[in-house]
Amino acid sequence: MNNTLCLRAPAKINLYLKIINRRKDGYHNLLSLMQMIGLYDELHFEETEKELSLQIQNSTLPADQCNLVLRAARLLQKTMCAEDHAHKGAAIRLKKEIPVAAGLAGGSSDAVATLIGLNHLWKLNWPKKKLARLSEKLGSDLPFFFDGPTAWVTGRGECVESIQNPFKTWILLLNPGIPISTASVFQDFSSQNGLTNTETAIKISAKQGRPTLAEVYQTPHNDLERVTLNRVVALKPLKSRLRRLGGKLVLMSGSGPSIFGTFESQEQAALAAGQIREFEQESSLKIWVLPFLQISPFSEYV
Repeated sequence: MNNTLCLRAPAKINLYLKIINRRKDGYHNLLSLMQMIGLYDELHFEETEKELSLQIQNSTLPADQCNLVLRAARLLQKTMCAEDHAHKGAAIRLKKEIPVAAGLAGGSSDAVATLIGLNHLWKLNWPKKKLARLSEKLGSDLPFFFDGPTAWVTGRGECVESIQNPFKTWILLLNPGIPISTASVFQDFSSQNGLTNTETAIKISAKQGRPTLAEVYQTPHNDLERVTLNRVVALKPLKSRLRRLGGKLVLMSGSGPSIFGTFESQEQAALAAGQIREFEQESSLKIWVLPFLQISPFSEYV
């Protein structure tokens, strides 16, 4: 029987996001507090001789060369062959639950799960730091998933510092079902000349200058929010409703359009979710009540 492995890839939300400046390479320097949440894609890996294949359930995502899962698998395969490891393959099945282009980094998490899963399946035993460096070639959100569940992220996303989040928080997560391109949101943000003043950015990116967790909760901040709120008119009233229903930190995640409100208990979040479902019966709004993760589902394998 071939070796097999199943991994869950969690979504993330941004509890804080400040864009500092645009880099010469086209990326943006940022300061963000990221948090894994209990919404997962599931990936199943089965070792094969040489070929890589991908099947996707619950999504219209193409299983082609552009898919981050296949790109991650091919990158790992290419790197291992360059280091004189035996050529190996895998059949990968991806079951999607995290919405696509939603500001939740589902694709990035899936790619990290692929690097970690195949590293384990192919018995490479490469350390976490090596896999994280490799992941930087695929996207800015990937390195976080090696060091979650809670971390400050700086640079373009490659500098990750894990922290302990004392808040055993529940969130009510809302997604209007409208995919948003991250690249286009960053482009609009830059073209509107809304970049953060560099001197201020240097101060807040220093370890002592970061907002405390209490300040993060008291003063919600996401620089990209105004760009996406102008595109998706339904988000502003949803944010207002989350606040009225008792959401403490109410914010858009990443480039959106997913928004969330934090609650002190599952019961409070579920009660608010019920009221929103009743009000939004005719809409395509997706609603989840989810916990903050206290342990990364990847920690067992890296």
